[in-house]
Amino acid sequence: MMQWANDCGSSVFCMRTALNGTRTIVVGDAEVMRKVLTNKTATKPEEVYRRSKTVHNGGSSLFSENGERWYHARKSIMYAFSPRHIRRMRDVTMLKLEGFVANLDARQGKGFDVGKEMIYLTLQIICDAAFEYKMSASEQEEFLTELELVLKENRNSPIPLRWRLGRFIPKVRRSRLGSKRLYKLGERMFTSYLELENPIKGTVMDCIVNDPKYTSDKERINDMIILLLAGHDTTAYSLAWTLKELAKNPEEQSNLHANLLVTPKEERNNLKALHNVIKEGLRLHPVAALGGIRTCTQDIVAENYTKDGKSLVIPKGSRIFLSTMLTLHNPDYFVNPDTFIPSRWENPSDKAVSAYLPFLTGPRNCLGQSLAYAEMRTVLSRLCAEYEFSIENEGTSTFFMTYKPINCILSAKKL
Repeated sequence: MMQWANDCGSSVFCMRTALNGTRTIVVGDAEVMRKVLTNKTATKPEEVYRRSKTVHNGGSSLFSENGERWYHARKSIMYAFSPRHIRRMRDVTMLKLEGFVANLDARQGKGFDVGKEMIYLTLQIICDAAFEYKMSASEQEEFLTELELVLKENRNSPIPLRWRLGRFIPKVRRSRLGSKRLYKLGERMFTSYLELENPIKGTVMDCIVNDPKYTSDKERINDMIILLLAGHDTTAYSLAWTLKELAKNPEEQSNLHANLLVTPKEERNNLKALHNVIKEGLRLHPVAALGGIRTCTQDIVAENYTKDGKSLVIPKGSRIFLSTMLTLHNPDYFVNPDTFIPSRWENPSDKAVSAYLPFLTGPRNCLGQSLAYAEMRTVLSRLCAEYEFSIENEGTSTFFMTYKPINCILSAKKL
């Protein structure tokens, strides 16, 4: 998409899908993006988001649905991300981080795959903090293995009749088995919670269990699985990308380290230099790189884009692809957009602030962004105060569901 934007010289352009010729407007402009996202009547196109249903073996979830189904679930779950619960979740993060640090020390400077290690860390955090569930090592492996198989097959779902004829296709059959196993894991987590004698009030799980507007426990478990998926890998890969960039930029790493050392431990999470590093990591490598897709219910006027002297109008009913990657790398908003420059957030321009949308905005923005920030601040403040990271193997990157570093090997030197 970035190449297409460069080729046509615009951050708003039209594309058609190869399989069925569906016309989609791609938007990498913050002003237009905000207009669409803040429109309360804009909807998620069902034919696109229904693919997520394979993750939880069918049925609806707050991620895929419109109307009352997603609204009641989101409204009840929002309480779990109040400041009081974020503080509790931060305490859980600090506890789980102790285990990671112990393993890091045991390696004695030997390299580790930063993407994989952050995945295991954040999965433990969200299971404990949001669902009051201690996921075993074997369950973690099962969850990650089955999820990867399901998501990879998900990319083939636009192929006509592939899913309907899936019993004749080994990869589809295996993906269906993976969906069932993911749902079974969700059932175990749900049952485990119901058996707790004194569950914590106001957790994500508590909000889901006690929301009377769910029509079945199947719906509750579906939402659990979707939140578990969305809540672990987005934060994990954001941490991984940021650590990788710090390792690639020793001056930035040294600057952060020095600022952390002169700041009392209890105040480090609020350190401006730390916030700048996190914001720049999220900007340069937005893990939810595709952003979101909406069907607009009214004409959208893009004043910055004209044709024949008239402002571009995206007509009502259009499918709009809101690309965070395009927006966060848009040179109209960011100088040297492909370079890691945390200091750009010291005194950012109004345009840069308006374009900072890694979690989208509006009524369907990321529910867990406050938790993601809390986790990242807690993890990076501890690690960057105590270790110096360097790159052994830069690895590559890939995208399915999230944009992630692959085989990026870092080493950590105790300071």
